[in-house]
Amino acid sequence: MKHRIFGKKLGRNYNERKSLFNAQTRSMFIHGAIQTTEAKAQALVSLIESLANTIITKPELIAKRELFRYLQDQTWVNNAVAKFKETFGQQSSNFTQITRIKRRFGDDALIVKLSFVKPVKFEKSKAKKVEEKADKKAVSKKSVAKKTVKKAEKKETK
Repeated sequence: MKHRIFGKKLGRNYNERKSLFNAQTRSMFIHGAIQTTEAKAQALVSLIESLANTIITKPELIAKRELFRYLQDQTWVNNAVAKFKETFGQQSSNFTQITRIKRRFGDDALIVKLSFVKPVKFEKSKAKKVEEKADKKAVSKKSVAKKTVKKAEKKETK
């Protein structure tokens, strides 16, 4: 009997299943769509739907903390929350769709595409990184120039 049992095990123990869901959720929110087997997609839909509903309905700080559990990067979280609210507005359900793609040759498993209903561009802000790299290059060039000047002065004194 399967009383009070929710979800599929997917041939994994609890920790493996949890890390699988974390990785696929992260990929879903970063890329906007993933390709996986039908069983994994069906098991993942409820998690992604609840996260999406949290982003839309709850205050921003709570939504960001909830999403940070899966994305583990604050810039991705901020960007995902902003883009998601912008794209879906006041929608409260039906954020994802499953599209059948093909059957895998090895085991004949059905491969599906799990994506958001509306296309969402989740892009990590690159402006800060570009500025940081430029600052580092400028600092390193200055330090190299100072070192060469000091070496030249030492040679002249000898």
